[in-house]
Amino acid sequence: MREKQSLVYLNAVIQAQKHLVQTAEIRLDSVGSTLSKTSDMPEHISELSGIMDELEANIDSLPSNALDDWDDDLVKIDAIYHSRQQAVQLAKSRLDFRSWDQFVRDSVVYCMANDLDPMLPYSSFLTEEDLATLKREDYAAQYRWDKWDYVIVGTAGFLAALTDFLLVRVPTRLSSSGEVRKTITYRGKEYAGSPLTAFLQKHINSTEGNTSWFADWARQLEKTCKVPYDEVKGSGIQGISGRTHRMQTLGHDPILGFIFGVLDIMRGTVSGFSYDKLTGTHRFVVNNVGAPASTNLIEAFLKQLGHLISDIGTSNGLPPPFFALLQSINVRIPTSPKGRTVGEIARWMYLNGYDLRHFIASGITPSVIELVVRAYLMTKIYFDEGEVKVVLANNPKYRSMLLSAHAIAAAANAGKVAVMQGNPLAVNYAEWLALLRYLIPSLKYWLFDKRRLRLEHMMRINEQGWDQLMVNGQILLECVCHDEMPIIALGD
Repeated sequence: MREKQSLVYLNAVIQAQKHLVQTAEIRLDSVGSTLSKTSDMPEHISELSGIMDELEANIDSLPSNALDDWDDDLVKIDAIYHSRQQAVQLAKSRLDFRSWDQFVRDSVVYCMANDLDPMLPYSSFLTEEDLATLKREDYAAQYRWDKWDYVIVGTAGFLAALTDFLLVRVPTRLSSSGEVRKTITYRGKEYAGSPLTAFLQKHINSTEGNTSWFADWARQLEKTCKVPYDEVKGSGIQGISGRTHRMQTLGHDPILGFIFGVLDIMRGTVSGFSYDKLTGTHRFVVNNVGAPASTNLIEAFLKQLGHLISDIGTSNGLPPPFFALLQSINVRIPTSPKGRTVGEIARWMYLNGYDLRHFIASGITPSVIELVVRAYLMTKIYFDEGEVKVVLANNPKYRSMLLSAHAIAAAANAGKVAVMQGNPLAVNYAEWLALLRYLIPSLKYWLFDKRRLRLEHMMRINEQGWDQLMVNGQILLECVCHDEMPIIALGD
């Protein structure tokens, strides 16, 4: 009987212990799930979990007083939970979190203000090789300049500026007797002319009295290559004369002449700009000067070429390419001595020696830039990539380097004009044309092509990566099938 009562008391004690353990387990689970949501869970939670597992394993052998000291530990756990909860609330209040979009914007602003890379956490998952690949494949990386690029561009621009100041200078003048005048007077001050222009005027000379082979050839071409736009008296163009007719008629332009000059030859017309001296304005006109010539396109083209050759060595020579189009700009320049228009200034420049020969001489300035920069780029590409075909005009980096070098030379030329009291003859027309040649495509790239090329670059990289992924997947599948797939005998 006494043994039966002892078993009843022992069963009650064990049931009470079991109830206490289950209550503690429930409370620990709730506290553990709450603390696991925070970013820094206390290390002793894992210890408590281990103790809990040990209690569950030995629940049947616990003494009746085993859980008497748990009240203090539960108080500590509650205190830890409340302190962590308060820390989380404090951190959220400091973030001023209202919405996810606002949080992202605030984070970007913070990174920019503190010069932080917003992608830095993601880069921690990448190896050094992965980071190097990303930097190498970045669209901006292929157009980024290094220190040597800056050095070469600055050097090329400086050398070009030196040639402009020392060799191009201002044009010399060729008199009707064939004598080269090597100085130009502007606003009462004499300026030494270009030695290169003087050399070309001396050797490309078909004036009266010159007996060189070129002069004899030019006079022969003048007799055989008669053109209608060479008419002066019957042209009907206002302000035209023997000295200015090559400037005023587009047929004498070294490039446009193969369009307008050929048309004038076939139609018997003269196309050019009339000049009203009273108003200082130019106006484009096309006048008939005779019956259309019975020549075909090839004959007209050859006659045009022969006539240009015959006129290049005359005292005034041919105007530079597209120079005659400046006559269409009837805008007055306030800083000019007499308030002349752009067209009048171009006309005055031509009459004072600014012809095709000086244009060729001034071409040494952009040529220096092209030679230095292109030689550097081709050498660099050869050492970096080997013998590959590269079109520099289609590469934004190379085009920007050439543009920057020409911009330096053009700025130096503007300073040269200012030093010479605003003398228009100091303008390096060839250098400004070279600057425009690179500026217009660069503007097109910045405004229209940059975004499209960036997307195409990313798509090309993605396509290459996807192709490589498919190849790797196929190789992996073949290896698995060959090494691990069981052999199934059909027909058994």
